[in-house]
Amino acid sequence: MRSFILLMAFVACISAQPGSRGSDVGATIPRFSAADQNGVMQTLDRIAGPKGAMIVFFRSADWCLNCKSQLVELNESRETLREAGLGLAAISFDSVAILSNFAKRKGIEFPLLSDPESKIIRDFGILNETVTKDSPFYGIPHPVTYIVDPKGVVISRKFDEDYRQRFTVGNILTEKLDLRTGAAQSQVETKHLKVTASASNAKVRPGERIRLILDIDLKSGMHVYAPGVEGYIPIDWKVTDSPAVQAAPAIYPPSKKLRLEAIQETVEVYESRLTLQREAIVGDQAKVDSVVKAGAQLVIEGTLRYQACDDRMCYLPQNVPLKWTVQYERHDRTRVPAELQRTGIQ
Repeated sequence: MRSFILLMAFVACISAQPGSRGSDVGATIPRFSAADQNGVMQTLDRIAGPKGAMIVFFRSADWCLNCKSQLVELNESRETLREAGLGLAAISFDSVAILSNFAKRKGIEFPLLSDPESKIIRDFGILNETVTKDSPFYGIPHPVTYIVDPKGVVISRKFDEDYRQRFTVGNILTEKLDLRTGAAQSQVETKHLKVTASASNAKVRPGERIRLILDIDLKSGMHVYAPGVEGYIPIDWKVTDSPAVQAAPAIYPPSKKLRLEAIQETVEVYESRLTLQREAIVGDQAKVDSVVKAGAQLVIEGTLRYQACDDRMCYLPQNVPLKWTVQYERHDRTRVPAELQRTGIQ
């Protein structure tokens, strides 16, 4: 009962608006040194690849469900990061023993760094100060993911405003470095264009923020209208409502102006090839479980509506069905043995 009360108090306190956000893009992160799950001392120089490193701060590999799912997703992304020239490490206030237990159980093969006094967390400016000092959870960081260059200069920073939602590696690399980490999910071809639908992740877990992508190849001479165009039907991408997935607004690329001499109009259009993206947030476990069983496939559906024209005519509006199929995995709820659990009050 005491553990349950502490956990509920903890959930309430971390739901507050965070007060510290860490280093901005362009800043240099503090130098650090910490033991990993194997007791090996790690620094940025040891961790970094030729293009830098991804440094992830998480709350705990023992009791934090979203953190444990995030660490598994990071482990699955090691090769993608290596190919991008990036090293990988994750930091929490967990002891080496806790990190070692989790790493062995889940097969984690990248460094999990122990910062039990939260010195590194404080140096980075991301200590969760909404947690009271008499709590056993005092010392946790806000969840933040950095990409830094080999000298420690921040290239990207993702601050998880809600600890229950985590940016995936695929999402970050797609957005920040234009690296595609997910395989094509489906293709649809009409007489005007071809649409390839892909996702940043082939496997998802509750609370993950993934990225959905549409690569659209228009056939020779065709154009479609950009959002906001009046008098024509603009391109419009919708994702079907589902308790399992909440889609953010679509991101449309810059359009170009096209002069239609026959009717003396200039309109905003897309020609040749364009890419649309949007984030999709996987719901909490109860919501996803209401739609799909663990280990089964989660299907995300949507439509692409457009009206295509060429230099001779405009064609009837089209509604193209879209589908993304990803594997669903539940959170890991296993804790470390009781003797390893952090119970002391700092």
